[in-house]
Amino acid sequence: MNVANRTLFISDNLPILRGINSGCIDLIYLDPPFNTKKQYKAPIGSPAEGAEFKDIWTDKDIEHQWHGEVAETNEALYQMIQATELIYDRSMKLYLMAMTIRLFEIKRILKPTGSIYLHCDSTASHYLKLIMDSLFGKQNFRNEIVWAYTGPSSPNMKNFPRKHDTIFRYSNGNEWTFNQIRVPYKDPKQRPRKAFDTGKAFDKDEIDKMRKRGKPIEDYWTDIALAVRSKTERTGYPTQKPLALLDRIIKASTNEE
Repeated sequence: MNVANRTLFISDNLPILRGINSGCIDLIYLDPPFNTKKQYKAPIGSPAEGAEFKDIWTDKDIEHQWHGEVAETNEALYQMIQATELIYDRSMKLYLMAMTIRLFEIKRILKPTGSIYLHCDSTASHYLKLIMDSLFGKQNFRNEIVWAYTGPSSPNMKNFPRKHDTIFRYSNGNEWTFNQIRVPYKDPKQRPRKAFDTGKAFDKDEIDKMRKRGKPIEDYWTDIALAVRSKTERTGYPTQKPLALLDRIIKASTNEE
């Protein structure tokens, strides 16, 4: 790998990605813009004051040669992206073009045994999954993780409050690192079900061992709060994600050396 461990880049990630050696990264977590058509800015007086970005996509955000690169590399994918202008709008097409040109590089730098977690929401998740299926292979789709959280809602809303994000997990091949993550049982007195293979109840020692190990986490995560709700983590950055979310992903898909 030609990048030192714990290197932090504050820049457009495309030129950085293009400078990284192929096949050298174990895990990539991607929290890109969501195409929300909003301008984000950290509050004055917050630790992140001065940080801002726009999630509004226009022709000025796209380099003309990207169209040729995508079309030459994956014609079917290019046609799908073009079609989103008719299905959704031009902004969606441009957003997906910007995402695809970067996902090309992300796939290139991942190890054959590497994993990618793509964080998104309902704005473009269905289109992004088509891109991920095309680039990484639908057979390498591993999970659609729902990160659910709570927060204030308007009493006059005419829809169910939108309180979850989607995280797509793909491997880069047919072998990948995965470590089972366990969390405490909600009810410490809960008795595990009978063993399905024997039909016999677990004895007390087995039950104690299972309770101590905890319950394997599923693909619906409700136990991680928003960063804005943490006094110790909150910086004011408008799309900040909690450390616990990243910690879980890292532990699940990498091993300590």
